[in-house]
Amino acid sequence: MPVNEQTKRRSILKTFLKHLGMQGADLTLVNTSLTHSSYSFENGEVEDNERLEFLGDAVLGFQVSHYYYEKYPKENEGALSKRKAQVVSRSVLGLRAEALGIAPLLLLGKGEEQSGNRYSSRLLGSALEALIGAFYLSLPFDKVSEFIMKRVIIPAQALLQEEEFADFKSCLQEYAQKKFQCVPEYRLMKEHGPDHNKSFTVEVFIQGKSFGVGAGSRKKVAENEAARKAIERLNKQGALPIKK
Repeated sequence: MPVNEQTKRRSILKTFLKHLGMQGADLTLVNTSLTHSSYSFENGEVEDNERLEFLGDAVLGFQVSHYYYEKYPKENEGALSKRKAQVVSRSVLGLRAEALGIAPLLLLGKGEEQSGNRYSSRLLGSALEALIGAFYLSLPFDKVSEFIMKRVIIPAQALLQEEEFADFKSCLQEYAQKKFQCVPEYRLMKEHGPDHNKSFTVEVFIQGKSFGVGAGSRKKVAENEAARKAIERLNKQGALPIKK
């Protein structure tokens, strides 16, 4: 990246951190947290965000686990694990990352960009975890903990209280059955990556017409994301009274 672009990028990241209330975070780490592996691959000696994602996933998981352990003292391990899984799901983290303004800051390779994956829950959720990893390495833990609570856990709980969020596929199916007397069709459009880190892209059709594309680490996650995009589209058209 040319020097003038680096200067502009640093200025943008400083504004972003000020917006989040996380001034003082290491800008190099923050930039790395927003760098997808596809960009790194196309641009040579540029570190991607996968190691920071690994770290951030652990930090976030600890915070969510601790929060639910304290909040629900009578629940067993299974119930607590289910609550945690919902908060750290790619669907929820993707929505939180989008709300925080991460999407426009992602550095993506041309292929990912052209595939329309800038707003993919998979990429956004991973970037948010990587950003948490960057904060953990460069800021006091109390500040990182506060960020996770205020910017991730509490808003995520609000999302999960909305019935429509829990299962977009069911909501879309109900609409399709009432409106078209049919059920949505989910087609697997792409599957890539190693077995331990696969990514799936699914497109949802109603009566042969495409309504949304979703991506995720599992087919079910990708299908739910595609259904969410379809619901957003129908909502904008006034065809489906779903709360945003």
